Amino acid sequence: MNQQYVIIGIIILLLVYRIFKRVRKSIGWQQLNRKKMYFSTVIFFIIGTLILLQSGFKPIILTSDIVGILIGIGLAYFASTKTNYENRNGAWFFNTNIWISSTVTLLFFGRLVYRIYDLYLIEKLNGLQNDVLSNRLQSMASGWSAGLMLIMFAYYIVFNLFMIKKEKTLTQATNDFPIKN
Repeated sequence: MNQQYVIIGIIILLLVYRIFKRVRKSIGWQQLNRKKMYFSTVIFFIIGTLILLQSGFKPIILTSDIVGILIGIGLAYFASTKTNYENRNGAWFFNTNIWISSTVTLLFFGRLVYRIYDLYLIEKLNGLQNDVLSNRLQSMASGWSAGLMLIMFAYYIVFNLFMIKKEKTLTQATNDFPIKN
């Protein structure tokens, strides 16, 4: 029993750490780093594709997945138009709109809390009949949950691609017209 509490405590600490990192990354100036953005774009694309494929292409679930992707793309476009840029010692930094970043972060953590709650309910239902548990597991795989997750993945994929393109434009402009100190 004590081992179970230690594992739960470690998981909670990891979640709090990730929340802190996510909020810290979403707020404030960040350096435009093309390699880091390419890497995270590839990772988000792979995980997002796996989530999309997991839906089994059922029409209702696929609809919510597509809506989630479109919302993510729209948020990314809007965020890229509201992003501020600054050159510091020859390196470009960006600062995203606080409201857009907060919305995407809130969607991610809201879904995370929902999944933890759902797992708690499954544990409670574990003692009930198998058909009740099976119905609960099927409802857990509902499309809106994956659609919410795909908002975040589509947002970060498209936003990173916009930032990579902007970094190239800013670097080219700096090379054409060097900044004098």
